Amino acid sequence: MDFRRIEWIFLVVFIALDIFLATSYLQNNSNIVISDDQSTSTSDTILQDMRDDNITVGSLSTKQGEGYYLSSQNEDELRAHMDHLVGQSYSYNAMTHLVGQSYSYNAMTHTLTSQFTTVLSYDQKEMVSKLKSFIKDSNNVIFGTEYTYEAALSDPKKNIVFVQKSKHGVLLDTQAELIFKVSGTSVTGYTQTYISDLTVLREKQTTISAFDAVQLLYISSEIPENSKVVWYKLGYSELIDVRGSVIYVPVWNILIQHKGTKNESLKKVNAFSSTVIKNSTTSISGSSSSTKQSSSSTSTKSSTNAAILND
Repeated sequence: MDFRRIEWIFLVVFIALDIFLATSYLQNNSNIVISDDQSTSTSDTILQDMRDDNITVGSLSTKQGEGYYLSSQNEDELRAHMDHLVGQSYSYNAMTHLVGQSYSYNAMTHTLTSQFTTVLSYDQKEMVSKLKSFIKDSNNVIFGTEYTYEAALSDPKKNIVFVQKSKHGVLLDTQAELIFKVSGTSVTGYTQTYISDLTVLREKQTTISAFDAVQLLYISSEIPENSKVVWYKLGYSELIDVRGSVIYVPVWNILIQHKGTKNESLKKVNAFSSTVIKNSTTSISGSSSSTKQSSSSTSTKSSTNAAILND
């Protein structure tokens, strides 16, 4: 094993992370400090503005949480275990690894696509519970016990979505999903991505609350009039890729639905830096969906933002 190369990789990752943290620190400290009373008043004003715009948010938690900077190497763990699968034909798309007679090549992802030799037939009401049992068998799904069902991202008529879990929390990222393809009462196959060997890079950091994240979206003009917040969830998503080492941070995923058209869009907020993640919005028509997080984000630098974050 080339330990010298590994040392250099970790050195580059830590330098990149230090630069990012320093930038975030300077941005956060450039905000205007506002008293608690002013913060509460400003938040109340924003909520009233949202009501005036016919935006429904429901009950939002104001509780802050904690999370980590996590790191993982881009490795082909799924490919290494494909020969364990039974009753399936499959193809694997990676940077340099292609297996199977029919496949589509995608140089940006490491995705296992499986087609069942015999489709699975379940009653619609039992489909989720049956699939929960199905994935526990390593002959059916590689690392299946490391995934958990995510109702918010699923559309029972089209797909059943499981997301990867870790001891630090769930991962809401396209590189950590197990998506079953559904047609009526039949499950025809699945696509799977997997993040291996997550490592903690930094001690625990405080994350902003769901309340903060939604208000940040509003003052950033990311929530249109006549809309409602359908659901929100905190999970780890990719921040940056440094020479094959990917850094993940907690991200608020917030689904917005227009009350008139019923069209939906998934918004993302970095829960550490309090920034709206740009170029990550996915437009959805009639169903929920996950989306790839872009590492490009824009800080909302205003006294109003400072007030919200101090709430």
